[in-house]
Amino acid sequence: MSTKKTLLNITMICIAAIFILWFNADAQAETPTSFTHETPFSIPDYNSTIYFASNGSYTQAKLENNTWIFRNLQISNISASFFGDQRPIISTPIESMRISAKNCTITITLLYKLNEEQSEKLFNNNYFLRQQWTSVRYNVTGLGTQTFNFGLSPSFGQNPLVSNVRVQLNWDLTNQSYVNPQREGWTILDDGTVTVTAAKTQALITCRDYSSQLIDEDLPFYQSHSVLTLSLSLVAGIVLIGIALRVKSTRSERKP
Repeated sequence: MSTKKTLLNITMICIAAIFILWFNADAQAETPTSFTHETPFSIPDYNSTIYFASNGSYTQAKLENNTWIFRNLQISNISASFFGDQRPIISTPIESMRISAKNCTITITLLYKLNEEQSEKLFNNNYFLRQQWTSVRYNVTGLGTQTFNFGLSPSFGQNPLVSNVRVQLNWDLTNQSYVNPQREGWTILDDGTVTVTAAKTQALITCRDYSSQLIDEDLPFYQSHSVLTLSLSLVAGIVLIGIALRVKSTRSERKP
């Protein structure tokens, strides 16, 4: 095989590897499982059950440490009120969603996650910062506790400068716009888990995550830019292989 043909084959293989890294890194062949409003997600040790008011799907659901962990959770036929208008929502599947309840039964009536592009379009760019927007609304029977984790970035629960959490509890016609301050019936942990302790009838939790505006300075460059680093390494490898083959070819041509 000629030197040029060998170099061409190696280059094509490396280019194909780069495309696979960029476009197929997160691809997963998982089949969604559907559920209905009658499907119970029980937590026997906590004397609680979780229902969804609408049909939906997930690719995995398991009860672990008294918490239901869902992968790619999505609810059908969602609409919500924004700026006084009721708008339909095409939600992004929530890649990792953790829900738990203790000594109560909850029915989730609204659950969605908007990525940055969706939130910009929905709000007509009314917000200056790009953000992920997640929200859950539920009814509750029983005086217990509820916890939710939307699987947002690690910075969301740790850095208040890149996050906004809004919780409304037990509203009625006289206090529809009242927002409960943190520690007035709810708290948030460093991992972004929101725990509600004072919901008697209903609750609404909205989380806005601006952390995509930041680069994690605590991580080495090769970790915070892993795909870029690997791609550059492949390109550098192609160059080095080309130089080596070129030198070898030149030496061979010079031999008598």
